[in-house]
Amino acid sequence: MIEARHWREALFQLCWTQHGGSGLGCSITEALDLDISERDWMLERIEEQRKKEAAELRKAARKR
Repeated sequence: MIEARHWREALFQLCWTQHGGSGLGCSITEALDLDISERDWMLERIEEQRKKEAAELRKAARKR
């Protein structure tokens, strides 16, 4: 069973849109309707994408 704080964090990750539009921006309803395996895949993919974006920002900053 998933702890409440982990479930809330998962919903936040799926629904939150970073400044500049990065992120999924799912509604709470859309996030709650996801199958567990799909939700988990999306959470992993979000983390991967944010790491890629951070690396690109660091790379661009070095070029200045």
